Amino acid sequence: MDQRAQISIEYILLVSIILLIIIVFALVITDQSEQNNIATAVQLGASNATANITLTNTSQSPVQVTEVTMSNGTTNQSVTINMTVHFSRSVTTQQATILSSIATSLQSSGYNNSVISGGSLPLITSKHIYNITLG
Repeated sequence: MDQRAQISIEYILLVSIILLIIIVFALVITDQSEQNNIATAVQLGASNATANITLTNTSQSPVQVTEVTMSNGTTNQSVTINMTVHFSRSVTTQQATILSSIATSLQSSGYNNSVISGGSLPLITSKHIYNITLG
């Protein structure tokens, strides 16, 4: 074998290893990106709803979204992510309005298959099943 053939094989191996690393990182990044996009849409929808409730009802005291927590659980072959939106005070009387605003926010982010079911908002994507509740 001459020197040129040896270099080209080593080059092909190096490029294939780098390509494999890039593909693995891309899979992880897209998964995290989806979760971040949904968490952001949920937080914005809840914030918009509480601001709207406070502005339209002057006797209502202001409510803040304090955090959005996520916890994983598995059902069958897909991962269920339970998302809970926490507020500065109880919002049980405005729960339907807030969930509706969260659904609108998710739709504007491109997630169109969320339907309010009882006191939660399930969302099914290609990677996960999200169960969004208010806490």
